[in-house]
Amino acid sequence: MEDLKPSVPRTPTQAVLRMVSLLMGCIGGLVLIGGLLVLVPGVIGGADLWASVTFGVMILVVAGLLILTAALGLAASNNSARVGPYRFLCYLVGLAVLVAIVWGWGMGTFILFNPIVLTTTIVYVLICSRLADKVQEEHDKGVSGETFLRSRHQRVLHLLAELVILKGALTVVVVCVIGAALVVYGEGERAVISGIPVTVTGTLYALVIAGGVAAGLSIGVGALGIWGSNRPQKIRPFLVVAAISLALDVVQAAGRVAERGVFGLSFDLVLDIVFMAACVYLAVRIDRQPTPEELSAAAGVALVDTTE
Repeated sequence: MEDLKPSVPRTPTQAVLRMVSLLMGCIGGLVLIGGLLVLVPGVIGGADLWASVTFGVMILVVAGLLILTAALGLAASNNSARVGPYRFLCYLVGLAVLVAIVWGWGMGTFILFNPIVLTTTIVYVLICSRLADKVQEEHDKGVSGETFLRSRHQRVLHLLAELVILKGALTVVVVCVIGAALVVYGEGERAVISGIPVTVTGTLYALVIAGGVAAGLSIGVGALGIWGSNRPQKIRPFLVVAAISLALDVVQAAGRVAERGVFGLSFDLVLDIVFMAACVYLAVRIDRQPTPEELSAAAGVALVDTTE
């Protein structure tokens, strides 16, 4: 098959680092847009100049840090020899957080549980730094990742599966932020989330928990997709899950059409149907394609031995 291409060799740690970096890049892009929305009105005279510039620049700096971290993380996920700058940045941010905590303590304020400080500590100290240390350790020991021969359908499914994982991870972040906000307000209190006033109730907590479960399922489905895109002989579990998800979406869409007509369909439901239909189609094509040994022989490349 002429469309066969070898993948970038990554260890499981590098694969996780890649997903974390992609997530941070997405969040950095959103923060960048938010910073521009704050900064531009002040510059053109539609808002208080000093406040807009101050907060706008601060948000842009945060966005720049996130995007830089994502870029260095992606470079390290593709080549473990390039983990040094990423590791240095993670430790630098961790040191800055420690200095801020000590400074706040000296001023009589314990700021570790400040949402921004706590989030930064978790992301850079507990997640990014540990991933950087593990990648560096694997590089020092000469550990290298597997290379997979992927057909065109496998490469497209791999990308779609990564999008599913990113969607689930972003949902987890949102659920955690909203859940933390609800805990701060307490049950029965009025909270304002994204400008919408809501009353904190048990039902609202249940919705947050349901969102977290759905996000976890999305991450699991995405992981199955990546597993199957790398190993065609393991594609059927993803095919079954994707087919069930597509069937449920179609049933939901049919119910809405029967109840409200065609205009009762929401854009996200239609998009989800198209997305899952594409996943099912790709999974079927991968399931029917030749075995890895046959693909390797067709490409004239030795098959990677994954038994070691």
